[in-house]
Amino acid sequence: MTHSRPDSLFHEFPAVSREDWKKKATAELKETPYDSIVWQTPDGFKLEPWYSHEEKEQLLDIPFYKPINSWKNCRQIIVDDPIAANKAALQSFELDAAAIEFLITDPALCSPENLNHLFNGIKPEAVAIFFSGNLPPAAELLKTLLAIPGFSENSGGLLAESSAATIEQDAELFSFGKLFPLFGLLGIDIIPYHEKGSTAVQEIALALGGVSDCLHRYFAAGVPADSIVSAINIILPVGSSHFTELAKPRALRYLLMHLLKAYGASGKSLPALFARTSKRNHSLLDPYTNVLRLTTEAVSAVLGGYDTLQIGAFDTGLSVNTEVAERITGNIHLILKEEASLDRVVDPAHGSHYIETLTKNLAESAWTLFKEIEAEGGLAEANDRGFIQKIISEAETKRRKTLDNRKKTIIGVNRYPWPLGAEQVEKMSALEVAVEQLPEGNETAGYELLRLKTLSYGLKSGRTPSIFIWMLGDPAVSFRQAAFAEDFFKCGGFEIADRTALPLEESSYRAALQSNPDIIVLCIAEKDSVPSALNLTSSLRALKPGIITVMAGKPPKEHEKLLNAGIDSFIYTGINVLEMLKSYQHKTGVK
Repeated sequence: MTHSRPDSLFHEFPAVSREDWKKKATAELKETPYDSIVWQTPDGFKLEPWYSHEEKEQLLDIPFYKPINSWKNCRQIIVDDPIAANKAALQSFELDAAAIEFLITDPALCSPENLNHLFNGIKPEAVAIFFSGNLPPAAELLKTLLAIPGFSENSGGLLAESSAATIEQDAELFSFGKLFPLFGLLGIDIIPYHEKGSTAVQEIALALGGVSDCLHRYFAAGVPADSIVSAINIILPVGSSHFTELAKPRALRYLLMHLLKAYGASGKSLPALFARTSKRNHSLLDPYTNVLRLTTEAVSAVLGGYDTLQIGAFDTGLSVNTEVAERITGNIHLILKEEASLDRVVDPAHGSHYIETLTKNLAESAWTLFKEIEAEGGLAEANDRGFIQKIISEAETKRRKTLDNRKKTIIGVNRYPWPLGAEQVEKMSALEVAVEQLPEGNETAGYELLRLKTLSYGLKSGRTPSIFIWMLGDPAVSFRQAAFAEDFFKCGGFEIADRTALPLEESSYRAALQSNPDIIVLCIAEKDSVPSALNLTSSLRALKPGIITVMAGKPPKEHEKLLNAGIDSFIYTGINVLEMLKSYQHKTGVK
């Protein structure tokens, strides 16, 4: 039986070259520049909107050591009471968790007695157990774990960074490690960098730097390269930029393969990759939108080929019952595995020209940055010298700008915020404290704290600052302006009194002021909006001198005339929304 080549099918539809496609796209874009559909990634390289077989020669040979795309479903359990933590772990196994991460709050909780309570009824040889948090020295912990029946066959590992130790202590760690052939002794945690604002390229480079540091350190203790490699767990964040996060572990595996060969490793295995869904994009005020983000992140992680995936709860317990939140996020694993069958394929992203090109770009950029880190003396030295903080801070500043001007959208935060529920209103103070305590790289804190400030002021004063939106002119255009204005002010917690189309007459002015709004937004869709804006402003100010009038849309040529007449400001796509909302808070008396 013969098979037709894919490119010989459908002769009625000949293959299109990149040049022809670009010409057609440019023609259909008309006055819009072609670059507007080219993605300028946060890491500085560009991605075209369309790729084809012409990119085939650029594909990287990505190592994939698993026979199928399987992953371990891991749940994190905070351990401050071993008996309670044990109960939670057993419940998790009943809900199909294949791995548990015990986050230890005090080294004393790793005593033989406490660990016996923690592992009561658990078969360590059947499930992966990971440890993180405030741990005792690794060798000391391993000695205690050795007494747990079956633990020598456990396939989990330590997720905490190794503490400073002497060469003798490092050698002792691997000596004990021989008794735990499947257990990862070394953790390289990239999550703290992510929470400060690192990009995908930076996270790959930092992971490479961590691996390189480990190899240097344990080589000095006489540990063979392959033994070091098999002992490493790399803990990586998974953000909501789907294709980037899917390509990230693929690029890392490719670079690890080359790095490890340079250190003399056989290349038969790679460090294990442990994925945590991101927390820096979570909304505390609209938690159900986090389910969408977590699902996207989980799909990215699964298709990217992580060994273990931990999907965090979508709420802290302030808005949604913790048990409900954990059950919903646990179901994401089940859907992806049992319904989508994503565990039955090998490297499902392989061959996608877009993803392969993105993988290649990430790998090239990350390798360049990794070499810079090595030139600083390795990851630890680069951290001590402030180099890592510098590059992350620069990336965070750029990212912050895209959040502030809403070029980057976070649903429920800087776009389409949902009103708070009754229980959230009761917990307003606790929510404010929770937002204030978020890490500096958090993407949602600025908007949510601003919104809480307005809502809290409304509760205390008995009145939330309100907005009236006046539409005039072309209905389609003014409606779009009004929708923009409504969403703009809702992100700051302001109340929308009304939005309606009104003619320029005395009764309309009084109708607009009837609800006693603090701000009136003018959405004027006319060829020359200045005359109507001047008329509206003077008439409204005559009836209410303190009224704040804002105009939707970019400032016209005669904007100085409007400002002099009493227009306060202009709101439009591209402005710093966060700063503008803060200024409106101040002008309306929010404290």
